[in-house]
Amino acid sequence: MDDMNKKEHVVIMGAGPAGLATGHELSVSGVKVTVLDRNDFVGGLCNTNEHNGYKFDLGGHRWFTKNEDLNAWFRRLMKDEIVWVERISRIYYDGGYYTYPISILNVIKNAGIFTIAQAGITYLLSALQYSVFNKRINNMKDAYVAQFGNKLYDMFFRRYSEKVWGLPCDKLSADWVSQRSAGLSIWTVIQESLLKTKSDNESLIEEFMYPRDGYVRIPQRMAEDIVEASAENEILLESNITHIKYNGPNDFAVTYQGANGEKKTVDATKVVSTIPLGVLPRIMEPAPSQDVIDAARSLTFRDLITVNVILKKDRVSIDTWLYVQDEDILFGRLHEPKNWSKAMVPDQSTTSLVLECFCTKGDHIWQMTDEEVGKRCVEDLEQKLGFIDASEVIDFAIVRSLQAYPVYDLEYGDKIARINDYLGQFEGLHIVGRGGTHRYNNADHSIEMGLLLGRKILGYDVDYMDVNTEPEYHEIKTSKDPQRDFYRVEEEVS
Repeated sequence: MDDMNKKEHVVIMGAGPAGLATGHELSVSGVKVTVLDRNDFVGGLCNTNEHNGYKFDLGGHRWFTKNEDLNAWFRRLMKDEIVWVERISRIYYDGGYYTYPISILNVIKNAGIFTIAQAGITYLLSALQYSVFNKRINNMKDAYVAQFGNKLYDMFFRRYSEKVWGLPCDKLSADWVSQRSAGLSIWTVIQESLLKTKSDNESLIEEFMYPRDGYVRIPQRMAEDIVEASAENEILLESNITHIKYNGPNDFAVTYQGANGEKKTVDATKVVSTIPLGVLPRIMEPAPSQDVIDAARSLTFRDLITVNVILKKDRVSIDTWLYVQDEDILFGRLHEPKNWSKAMVPDQSTTSLVLECFCTKGDHIWQMTDEEVGKRCVEDLEQKLGFIDASEVIDFAIVRSLQAYPVYDLEYGDKIARINDYLGQFEGLHIVGRGGTHRYNNADHSIEMGLLLGRKILGYDVDYMDVNTEPEYHEIKTSKDPQRDFYRVEEEVS
């Protein structure tokens, strides 16, 4: 193994959580690693922006995993930087607040008996259609209706989903639901909230770990360890990959353009790509056929504008997240960083909010100026939610992020299969992460994928692509959850 490691040079394209996790696992085993990223910071979508001493994540990223071995790795990585956060998530719907995950008792309390009767009737109808008569599930709408019935789907899933994805739910793949709420249904909700029994369920996620100074500290810590592991390791920022030439098995030449515009080429025995799956085939040599190019171009993402608001107010809400259903409110989700860690706010008599506006580059939201987006969000907070008074706003800052959410349209699976068939001919090329695999991973999923890919490159028999494919709802722990014990323990590293 040591002789092999001395010969290996792994070039990782992208300094987000998946790429850095791969590099972290390889570097502690003595493999030479070079990480390239077009940004001037590490972390990708796990960045934490700072404005006048206030820290804002690009949306709320929590650390949660069912895998206790991965939790142990996380604790070793972050050491004394971890804080524990109580999870309080709610849905804002038609002027009322509902707990999330959904509680039947809470729905009864807030919606009234007429709404509950409608929910029950529509669920029974959907149970007949999808269970008794085996109606086929063709899209996201079908999947939600099969689990909850039409009334609860319309109340708690349709509007928010269409806000996030910019498409009607019947134009989106059911795969999203299978990843995010498989195993969750009206029956599990009743079991949790009415019967007060949890059977094999260990817990709904009531608290989670979080880096004290913002989520970016996770990728920063991994980057620090990579560089410290060897003087040969490099993390090159402001380096935009333009071309990858395949010379043969485990023999690549990766060309990138630096901040000064100069093009450089680095040789690699392995290439790990976290760049968007739709981009990768178009910079490969040998080039793909036209049908692969067409498939790659048609993979789409939703983009994100985050509005970071600083307030002369000690607290706005108790929530870690608030999901905002109403179509006439510009943002779809908000969180209050101070509720996650007091270190996110320099003055404890003040607070801040992160408002997430889901959009697509070029659409009406994206075309708004930063000033217009900020003012509109402040108006929505004041006039529609009643959360603040405009006079309490000290300042706001806008951050625009491209390619934030991979879209699962109805044809995406076939497109990915076509692209992966083409990429499979390049021995030593690996894809990983949210953008790299066009899979809606949480950050912990991407990190776990990266760590396992590192083990695979080292020669271990692991299936890193199996991460985030379990059929159970991802916010419920059970005794059946896989425990992938593949991460190097402290004694091995020392």
